[in-house]
Amino acid sequence: MADTDPGHSPTLLGILAEARDFGFLGPGPLEPQLRHAEGFLALARRLSPAGTHLLDLGSGGGLPGLVMATGWPDASLTLLDANQRRTTFLLSAVDRLGLQGRVAVVHERAEVAGRDPELRGVCGGVVARSFGPPAVVAECAAPFLAPGGWLIVSEPPGAAESPAGAAVAAHPEVADGGRWPASGLSEVGLVPVEAVAGEFGYQILRQDGICPERFPRRNGVPTKHPLF
Repeated sequence: MADTDPGHSPTLLGILAEARDFGFLGPGPLEPQLRHAEGFLALARRLSPAGTHLLDLGSGGGLPGLVMATGWPDASLTLLDANQRRTTFLLSAVDRLGLQGRVAVVHERAEVAGRDPELRGVCGGVVARSFGPPAVVAECAAPFLAPGGWLIVSEPPGAAESPAGAAVAAHPEVADGGRWPASGLSEVGLVPVEAVAGEFGYQILRQDGICPERFPRRNGVPTKHPLF
């Protein structure tokens, strides 16, 4: 499989290759990882108007955040990661891609950043590629979202199911007992909306109201004591 993509700039491809070499991305060809990121971008553009502020939760080596930033010039993004090596790399990437002023890099844990007045409740969308299990993603993402905002989460193979031959399956209310139980999500104000199945799976959720002030809980608590 080719390790280049004519739809992306050589600068971006070089940055992502460096991220892979540093261990910030998975090993192997970049092409499938780029297609995965492009899936986030396509969904974000379908769900949001131009000018939306997005947050990449646990941005790591810059996927999908850098692909979204370069592919959607009308959007602004925050790339959030708790690891200093990764955020130092991301700051350099933003500079090399000329994204200053439209893309910010924040070195902080999500549990802390979710209480920052400059980030809490202001995002039209949050994306999460490999941040953690559903309960952790939900609790850490919801505080950033404005009411009506959406959360797109990468799903493992087979988790996002759709009818035979259909690319998208709508699930107005996902039944309790699945990966995204409506009763557990309601604690942080999220509602499961749509499961997208194809080469890659994605779950879309909507922030139905303001996330309660008690969330996110202290550092590490969402993982040690998940909501569902």
